[in-house]
Amino acid sequence: MNGKEYMSRLFRDHGHTHVFYMETLFTATFLDLEEMYGVKPVLAHSELAAGYMADGYARSTQKPGLCFAQSIGAANLAAGIHDAWLANSPVVAVTGKKMPHLQYRNAYQESDHSKLFQGVTKFHGIAFEAGEFARVLKQGLREATTGRPQPVHIDAFDFEGIATEDAEMNGPYDPELQYSKSPAYRPSADESSVKKAAEAINKASKPILVIGRGAAVSDKEKTLAALARKADIPIVCTPDGKTFVDEDDSLWIGVAGTYGMFSANRAIKEADLVIYAGSMVSDQTTLGFSAPSSKTLIIQIDIDGAKIGQNYPNTIGLNGDVLMVAGQLAKEVKEKRRDQWREATAAYKREFFKELTDLADKASNGVNIAKMCGEISKVLPDDAIVVADTGWSAMWSSTALRMKSTQNYYRAAGTLGWSFPASLGVKCAHKERPVINFTGDGGMMYYFTEWETAVREGLNIISIVNHNGLLAQCVRFREEATQKMMDQEREKISFPNINFSEAAKAFGANGVRIEKIADLAPAIKVAIESEKPTLIEVMTDWEISPLAPIK
Repeated sequence: MNGKEYMSRLFRDHGHTHVFYMETLFTATFLDLEEMYGVKPVLAHSELAAGYMADGYARSTQKPGLCFAQSIGAANLAAGIHDAWLANSPVVAVTGKKMPHLQYRNAYQESDHSKLFQGVTKFHGIAFEAGEFARVLKQGLREATTGRPQPVHIDAFDFEGIATEDAEMNGPYDPELQYSKSPAYRPSADESSVKKAAEAINKASKPILVIGRGAAVSDKEKTLAALARKADIPIVCTPDGKTFVDEDDSLWIGVAGTYGMFSANRAIKEADLVIYAGSMVSDQTTLGFSAPSSKTLIIQIDIDGAKIGQNYPNTIGLNGDVLMVAGQLAKEVKEKRRDQWREATAAYKREFFKELTDLADKASNGVNIAKMCGEISKVLPDDAIVVADTGWSAMWSSTALRMKSTQNYYRAAGTLGWSFPASLGVKCAHKERPVINFTGDGGMMYYFTEWETAVREGLNIISIVNHNGLLAQCVRFREEATQKMMDQEREKISFPNINFSEAAKAFGANGVRIEKIADLAPAIKVAIESEKPTLIEVMTDWEISPLAPIK
């Protein structure tokens, strides 16, 4: 079987609906891929965008997102999978490379781009011979989907992929379907560690459960939620764990971390036991390791044992898949009432929402973004998927959008501009569900050309742009800034005269500009019913800031 047929059959048998690429690599494969194998190649307008699309596809399906570029585009593609690395997303990036006899000879468009991928991949494989490509690609799929899912990079020693497509692949065809989705394997934790953790939970008077992305991915059965109900433990989530439970659930206290809510962070600070499930327990999640303090007892459930206790010394480690470990704990944890602790944390949540309501009622010069988030929450369909950018877009969407467990929420792990191309990858995977991109004007500026991709591919996403005319978070970034400094910074990073809705129309999409809050909900409802992608720019007041994550 040659390389072209091998790749095509593998992608089909692994259940991929789309792959994402920039010309020119494996051209012959992509020409026949949809018609003969039912897998749609999506041409992006930059390698970065192709990487973000593959990442969005991967996060929303747990299938490895597949993205491709020729050698000269490799540097861009490496940058395009950086957010996937930060978010632990299984992306496979494949690049061409000129044949060995042209290496170290000043070859046109060539550099040692393997070094560019080293910092953002779990595995880097090179097919030194064309016939070895299938074996190396399959190893990349194993690496991406086992343990902690992360991006991998494969180099084909073939500038445009022609030799690889034509070459007979070494060995028989074996799709190894267990590596078509993450987690490929679900290990359980050591029983003695489970008993130790359960004993700590049973003894704790103020425990709290923190749901991270790993838990949201693994525990679709919501075994952890059932455990929390049994033991009467309040639940908070990281932004990536948002929608694990309904946000009107009495157990749910809020979103943790720098892009979170003071209700959740206060509860974590006061807890005598914090249970992290599928979370990296990073500086972002813990307010610079201040919530919880270094003296707090921690239980950390993680499929990657090397990460357990990495940032907190007082940690009971449960090395295994979250779903499996939650089932183990459920057998050992006792039913218990913690009425006083539950009421205290519920009061923190009530206080947060009172302040959010007050903020939404505040007079503003333009649409009040807190009120805007409330209006979006009211009209989000029960099966909606929200894809949010970083910075203020992450802060507003994670804290002020009210969401349900039937919905999904994905946000940039740190890369401004990620969310719009990523939302196209999400939509490719979920054609039947409404996909809402929540971004700012600064983020939308990055990859506006992908509106052509959205229109060409019929990806009727809705992009809601918080248009306040500047990079607002940068103005508010330093607490010690004087008013003069803020005014100077604002002047430097302002771009008030751009009309995003008209620009979207020029690409063939729908475009709507909202200047009155009353017009927003009707515009979203129309966009949901539309067969075309829609950009809704909301003219907001930059001086309405998100609530602080701690008080």
